Amino acid sequence: MSPKTSKTVRQIVVLLVVIAGILMTTAVPLLVDYTLNPIVKNQLARIENFEKQGTPEAKTNAAVIRVVPWSIGLLFPLWAVLSFIGGFALFAVALPLYKGETWARGAALLALALPSAGGAFMLIPWLNFMGTGAGFPPALIIMAIGLIPYFTIILAEKSGWLSKAANGLVFLMLGVAAAENFANGHAAFRIYIGHPQRPIFAPGINVLWLSFLTLFITSFMLLVAIYQLGGRKAGGWYVGIIAGLATAGASLATHFIRSTTLDYLYGALFGLAIVVLLLIPKVRDLVLAEPQTK
Repeated sequence: MSPKTSKTVRQIVVLLVVIAGILMTTAVPLLVDYTLNPIVKNQLARIENFEKQGTPEAKTNAAVIRVVPWSIGLLFPLWAVLSFIGGFALFAVALPLYKGETWARGAALLALALPSAGGAFMLIPWLNFMGTGAGFPPALIIMAIGLIPYFTIILAEKSGWLSKAANGLVFLMLGVAAAENFANGHAAFRIYIGHPQRPIFAPGINVLWLSFLTLFITSFMLLVAIYQLGGRKAGGWYVGIIAGLATAGASLATHFIRSTTLDYLYGALFGLAIVVLLLIPKVRDLVLAEPQTK
């Protein structure tokens, strides 16, 4: 934010950031812990049900989700801890953010992207294994903790509507693609590891090493792009372009070779959307431009 942004607006933004930091260091770990056992128990029940059916298809279905209780038990806490650390980062950058220091904007957006992307990743297993009748998904609360101050920082700056639109859209797509990549990477990983013919690569399985590794890596590259573009550094433009292209390439390859779900097509479109947006000169200039000082 610019120091010329009104004092009241800056106070509101920083208040939301501090509240988010408090929730990220307290509520997020508790919410993640609350979701783990119910999801894992339902995953184990589904595996047992597939095994009881005894058909080749059911055995394959059981095999490709057998690793999921273990991977969820690692990756949910990973995002919880990243958010936990990000909460303390928000406390550290609150004052520089209030003063309008550019680097603090990037750091705050990165920290807030952690519960946003992590919550989005956690939402899918809850819906898949708990269903809509299990109550309000805790992952949506986790997402909201990050998203509300995330977009408040972007939209509260003293700038024209075109700048707000460009920044809002770019930072939206960076966050959405980061979450989608991580979710798709995890989906590819569980099939890559759990397929009944492994360690032999069955037809269509070998593409999964390309997709799960690429998508995990680019998920975190997109978070780096949020940090750098949030700090108005040109390097973030290059990181975003590279991550977007790699996302599109790996996702399209997986979509056309396996053709079992549209998720990788969506991921490819998200990656291409980032590239197209960042290649528009006006959008690039608005994202990298310093806020108004008058």
